[in-house]
Formats: sequence, structure tokens, C-alpha cells
Amino acid sequence: MTIRPLALALLLALGPRVAAALNCHRTCAGAIASCRAAVPAPSTCKGLPKAQKRTCRAGLKADKKACRANALAACKASGGTSCSATTTTSTLPGLPDTANSIAMTAGGSRTDPEGVAPPAAGTTVLTWKDSRGADRAMTLGAYLYQYDFSFDDNQQEVVRSANDDAWGHAGFGYVVSHNTQTGNSPLGKANPPTSVATTVFSGGHHAIHHVELVYDRDREGGGFGIKIPVVIEWLVATGRDHPVWAVTWKTGQAVNPGGTNFDVYRMDVRGPYGSLNFDGAATRGQGDAIGGVAWGDFGLRFTTTDAQLTLASPWTYDTPNGVDFVQAWTATANAEMGIVETRAADKEMGYPDRVYGRERGSTSADAYPDKQDCSAFGDGRSYVVPCVSGWPYQLMNYDWDPSAGKPAGDATGTKLIAWGSPYGWLGASNCDLFDYSGTVDARGDRSFATFVVLGPHCRFTGAACDQPGDVATTVQAVEALAAATISNVTVGSLVSQAPKGPGATETKTLDGGYDDTYAAWYLTASNDHQVTFTFAPAPGHPVVNPIFVIRNYTTPVVPQVSVGGVPVSVNTGAADSGAFVSLDTARNELWVTLDQTVSTVVDVHVAH
Repeated sequence: MTIRPLALALLLALGPRVAAALNCHRTCAGAIASCRAAVPAPSTCKGLPKAQKRTCRAGLKADKKACRANALAACKASGGTSCSATTTTSTLPGLPDTANSIAMTAGGSRTDPEGVAPPAAGTTVLTWKDSRGADRAMTLGAYLYQYDFSFDDNQQEVVRSANDDAWGHAGFGYVVSHNTQTGNSPLGKANPPTSVATTVFSGGHHAIHHVELVYDRDREGGGFGIKIPVVIEWLVATGRDHPVWAVTWKTGQAVNPGGTNFDVYRMDVRGPYGSLNFDGAATRGQGDAIGGVAWGDFGLRFTTTDAQLTLASPWTYDTPNGVDFVQAWTATANAEMGIVETRAADKEMGYPDRVYGRERGSTSADAYPDKQDCSAFGDGRSYVVPCVSGWPYQLMNYDWDPSAGKPAGDATGTKLIAWGSPYGWLGASNCDLFDYSGTVDARGDRSFATFVVLGPHCRFTGAACDQPGDVATTVQAVEALAAATISNVTVGSLVSQAPKGPGATETKTLDGGYDDTYAAWYLTASNDHQVTFTFAPAPGHPVVNPIFVIRNYTTPVVPQVSVGGVPVSVNTGAADSGAFVSLDTARNELWVTLDQTVSTVVDVHVAH
């Protein structure tokens, strides 16, 4: 029996995963009913041979059951105001899963230890294989509750679980914004999400966890009714260690009932924001003290240089640097956590008002303007580290706020890690760059992306722990991404425009096809689903497991991939597969991760 062309086309378009963003209301009844539309009807299977028809119908039934369960859990997790759902794997035609595909499972309910976020009735656990072929898992809802991973420090394999029972502000990956006019800076996790959806692409080697919310500044006083839509996405990929966290603040769609002037009420951004026990402590009371902190702006790196962070810690701020990042590590455990931007030399990130022209470019032993004078912040104390209200990226510095009464020589166990920007980055018409060399128009969609990095602070050579930790190697990886080029695109074409970030309607220009939203290169396939191009890492900057996203790819067939003229294995299910590929059937995009470190110029060819 032949398959009707229309039925075959529908089946191929659906792919092996049906991902649906479902709208529901407070009763959550709409979540259940919406699955009728999200999952195809059994009549879709008409025209298939008898045995295949049975399998197809069984798969649809299982999909609808999973859709209902996931939709209801997501609706409850959002407080009953909205929901999104993604089904489990079905038997519909498409790229098959393999033994090392990303797994998505229900994670159960969660509550916020500090009682700010609404309880989540359900969460999603995303588990993927990293560059060592080891499992990493994130427990996600509106934000990250727990991160389980392992690493090899060259002496032993360390298994670690970073939970949210941490000093600071529990959980990680939500947004926060301060302003120059009031003390208003509500935690973004206080806002129930309007949508939460997790999609594992067909083939199972790339997945996106998508969160939408409205950042309501009236969660604290001084918000003036301002409400800004926010879209957050987490990307994980087989063969990549650290997830990408990307955000879009949609200031062009902000509710501003009082007509507040955003050139006066100047807002910054400090997400991704929050606290995890990145040292693996079971509770906040068992956590290690902070050993030190570091950050990097577009040109220079700051780091404390003693064994335990206090206000008396010596420091340097004169080391060359090319990628914005922020980092903290613990005093005893070999542990660190950091945020590393996915693009290089970005002058828009980091709060400059105190350090630029003062500490920046110096060391704590040098003479520099206004040394240890923090009176401009209402702080009459004299201490060694930069003024606690003037750090470019927020960390645990506010533990020593003058109002807290904490002695300057005391250590801290607070695990707060956050981002930073100039005031005005969110919504102003004239936001200063970090070095005041110019301004940018900060209205409309405002987006950026970062790697979220947890791992060892150092690795061993013999008895000495003197090799770079994961934040340092991730900074090097972004430098390599920024320096690599694509040329000689003989089949297909480079993509030159993309949305500014997740959920953005405004676009940005891509330099050489590189999109920092997902730290990947974008190309468009020819009409016969092929691309051929030359990929060139910069000398001395090898690229580890690069990701290429190929648009206009509609065939649900595992592609053939060759690198340097040599075919590589694809989706074998083993850690040494030459490439890991997934098909985003909603956008007709083929995601290809080359499972190798590319250090020389190579030709890459992808075809169905």
C-alpha cells in the first residue's frame, strides 16, 4: 500500500517531537483541551501500511497523554495563569534519537527557600552529555533550581550538585534591574512566568528551555507601574559543557502608565542573577567561604589575589582581557561559578561609574584617583577593594554594605553571582559605553547572551593546581569563537540578519554568520539541502565542538557530514560520534555540532 502524498508530507513536517506552546487560564482546563490541537488526530495515520498505522496511532496516543501531563504541570508551575508544554519522543517519522540524546524528564515541585518566587508545581530536568560524554542535568522552571555535573581535575573525577539552598538570593538565571532614581530593584523570580516551554529538537542533541514573564517593577516601591516583557532561553547541546543563557528585554513593549522618562529613570540589568551552592554544599550553612572574585570588561581583568575574600583583599586590575565575564571561587573546595558573555570586546556591559579612571588599570598597591574614598556612595569607610557599591558586576559585595554592619575583615559564604551594565542600558536613548567613548540607543529589544559556568577553579599538574579552571577556559573559548571565520561558501549562503535575541522582533547584523545568542554560526542551505564552506579558526585559537545552524533544511533525514574532505560519523549514539545533529522542525533548521577541536582551516560539507 502506498502512502498518500498529503499524509506523508504532514508526517514528515511534524517530525518525531511535537512541541506546542499552549495557552491556558487560571483553571488550567484550557491546558488539557489545547492538546487536542497540539497533537495530530489519529486520522493523520491513514494511508500507512497496517502495522505502521498501528504504531503511528499508538505514538499519537502517547503524545497526547504526555502533552496533557506536561501542560497541566507547566500551568500549575506558573500559578495557573499560563502554560507551555513539550511532548516526549513519539514514533512519528523524523531524525531518530540515539543513546546519548538529551533526556527531558519531570522534576517535581519546587519552592523558593527565601519565599519570593511562587511555588512551582512542576519542573523539567534536562540531561545532556558534555564534552567528556558525562551527564549534566539542570532542574528548570522559571529559573534554575539545581545543576548536577561532574569534572576531572586531573587527579580525580568530582561529582557535584549545586542546589538553591544558598546564601544570597536562591536559585539562578532570573532577571533584576536597578535604577538611578529610587531603590527599586525587584527580583525577577517574584513574577509568575507567562510561558514555560522545553523543546528537545528532533534527533535529540540540542534543546531550548524557553521562559516568558513580565518584569513588574511595582513588586517593590518606586516602580511607577513600569512593566517590561522579558524572554529568557537556556540552550544545551550534546558535546558542550556549559549552557547558554540568553535574554531579551522588550522595552519597546513596556507598560509605562506615568510616562516615566527612561533617560532620567535610568535602568540597568543584572541578570542572570542568583545563588547556587556551586561548591556542592548540601545547605547554605555547610557552604565554603568565598576565596576570591574576578571580572573582566572589554579590555582589562580584575582579580583578588589573597586566599579569602574580605574588604582587605589585595587585587590587580591591569591584566589584558577581551571577553566580559564575572567569577567567584571558594576558599577550600576547588569550585567556581561564573558568567561569560558569548561575544568579545563588548563595551556595553559592566557598570563603569566607579572603577573607570580609578581602580581600572591599576593594582591595590598603586596610587590612583580617589583611592579608598567611597564617600560618593555614602560610605565613609576606607578599605582595599573597590567601593562595594561600584563593582562593575554584582557579586557578594553588598554583604559589606555600610548598613549591614559586617566587619571589613570578615569573610563571606554568600554565593551570589550576577551580571551588570551601565545605567541606561535598558530603555534610555543615550546609554554610555563602559569607557565613555560613545553612547548607544538602548530602546526597543535589548538582548545579550552568556555561558553559565560551574566547575573547578583550577586543574592539577602533578601536585600543583596550576592549570586554568572552567571560567578561564570558557573565556578562551569565546575568544576563539570571535576570531574564527567562515568563507568560500560555495553551496548555500551565510546568514547576515537574525533576531537580536530570544523572542526579539528587531534584528541584528551577524558578523560572518556568528550569532552570539546561541554561540553558533548560521548558514542557509541550498534548495537541495546542502551547504559547503570553509571554517577557519584563528592561529592559536582552536574552536572546541563548534555549532552550525543551517536554515532552509526541511528533510527529516540524518545528513552526511564531511570535514576536510573526510566523512564523519553522525548520531551514532556514542561519545566519539563525529557530529551530533538535530532538526528544529518548527523553524526548518538543522543544528550540527562537530565533535572535534578544530585548530586548522577545514572545508565542511553537509548534505542530506
